[in-house]
Amino acid sequence: MRKLLLMAGILLLTNNILSQEYVEEGRKRLNFAKTYFELGSQYTSLFIGKKIGVNNAIQSFENPASLNPFLNIGGLHFWGHADFFISIPLAQIKLNTKDSLSLNYNNSVITGMRIMPWAYKDHKIRPYIGASWGVVNLNQDADSEQFVVNFSAHKILLDVGLIYGKKNLMVRLGVNYNPKNQWNYPISKTNFESINTPKFSPYFGLIYSYESTRSKNMEKINRILNEYPNLSSPTMNATKKGDWFLGIGPSTSFIVSESAYNQGVNPFFTKKPISNIFFDMALGYQFNKAGLVAVVSYRNPTFRNESFGVKQDIEKQSVVFEVFKFLTDYSGFTPYVGLNIGFDRLKFTELSDKNNLSFDKNIVNPGLTFGWDILPGKTQQPFVLRTNLRWFPFEKLNVNDKNFSLNQIEYNVIQVVFYPSRFKKAKLMRD
Repeated sequence: MRKLLLMAGILLLTNNILSQEYVEEGRKRLNFAKTYFELGSQYTSLFIGKKIGVNNAIQSFENPASLNPFLNIGGLHFWGHADFFISIPLAQIKLNTKDSLSLNYNNSVITGMRIMPWAYKDHKIRPYIGASWGVVNLNQDADSEQFVVNFSAHKILLDVGLIYGKKNLMVRLGVNYNPKNQWNYPISKTNFESINTPKFSPYFGLIYSYESTRSKNMEKINRILNEYPNLSSPTMNATKKGDWFLGIGPSTSFIVSESAYNQGVNPFFTKKPISNIFFDMALGYQFNKAGLVAVVSYRNPTFRNESFGVKQDIEKQSVVFEVFKFLTDYSGFTPYVGLNIGFDRLKFTELSDKNNLSFDKNIVNPGLTFGWDILPGKTQQPFVLRTNLRWFPFEKLNVNDKNFSLNQIEYNVIQVVFYPSRFKKAKLMRD
């Protein structure tokens, strides 16, 4: 939670420096996108769970309905037609618990996109449809850790709803649809039972949004930027060779391949675990005229599986060097693609009542980098909001002569990037 509050503070600091009310002056460069925070809650209805009861008989029980508060960080793009977001769970509040054993059904970090056929506009109700991808959890609480189960699966969720707002405030009412709601769920290390969770989950959210791309007290510069064509070169009007920058942003990492080791030894574990939330910290240099960026980043994700008294952790300390190139500039939306190489120190630990296993390994790990910047000021922009993804398809471990795949995608949803020399120059150019 402290990491989330720190990130919120960083984004609000950029808001104080750059913000003004969202403008409605047609499709201009500087109102292409705006950032938002959303606090809300999702409702999950009761469903039937299963457990091992007296004499090892399978018993059914009513799992209570629940409220699941969340924090969304996202941005409206393409002049209010698209919404990219990441959803972070905050808690789970169970309603009318009747059984001593119950299941926690909630989401880990979810990332998604919503489309509004009619662009968002103040004082107008706008429908949207969307889809999201992430990890959905079905975890079992128990008094003894021998019966605690942490089980998750990657899911595609569909989304439909309505949004209404005025200036910086909005409200959202929607429902998620889970097309695959059946779980082959471990009720013991060797027994799996079919459990159906609800297909529909309604939610409600309150949103605070702000314009982060139009510079305050720099209307002359703003007018010049708004005159750029919708499609242009990212290096247009670059005068300086390059600039140093610092970046920080919350990330999460998804393992996208199954592990042969866990399939054989720990089949009750989540097949494709997700990491904790961690910070991506970057130092880099942008070659303005070439449209190239060179970056060194540090990240420390941890992947955890824990069920039936067996605890498995993979801790990753990683420094990655990457080079990427901007492809084009569509009204400040500037995608890029590049290559990276990671220098990783991995620590594998598995603890149980029968066996303890621990080892370290250093790995050189090549991968791909891709993403986009919100870059209205091109090479003059002092603060940039960057979304980057890294794919490491080749990383793996060997555990007791079995393959343990760490094929993973890191997702850094919003990284705040600061160029000190550009900021100093921008202060001198204020109206």
